[in-house]
Amino acid sequence: MTAEEHNKTLATLHFIYGAMHGLTLAGLLLLVIAVRFASLATNSVSTFWLAVGVLIFVVLLFVVGLLPLAVGYGLTKRKRWAKPLGLSLAAISLINIPVGTALGIYTIKFFRSEGGVQIYGGKSLTAGEGELQDALRGAQPLMNWADRLK
Repeated sequence: MTAEEHNKTLATLHFIYGAMHGLTLAGLLLLVIAVRFASLATNSVSTFWLAVGVLIFVVLLFVVGLLPLAVGYGLTKRKRWAKPLGLSLAAISLINIPVGTALGIYTIKFFRSEGGVQIYGGKSLTAGEGELQDALRGAQPLMNWADRLK
């Protein structure tokens, strides 16, 4: 695939990722509203906790719903701001196993590749054998711990 095709694919994947999370959060909001109005104990929740819940929901909607859509738009239009925003979102998405992890790795790999550097600027990253061994040495304690749990 060419860099253009990777860019288009990555934009599409970010649109899908944002829509998937945004629609899930919208469904959750509708469920909470339905339970709130259907419950007989509507006065049991204080205004403070309701405000905290709304604030958490808005932050989640922004981070996992709207940021991927913004990154997808930026990639589609080849905006310079798409790279730092995309890398930030990729780092956040790594904890969302397995879809977010795959998208995060693909995003980071694309922006650090030759094609990503040609389109969005920056430096390409080519890891040498020594750097890979250093990374493996850093992960060795975690691998040892996992072996002990078997």
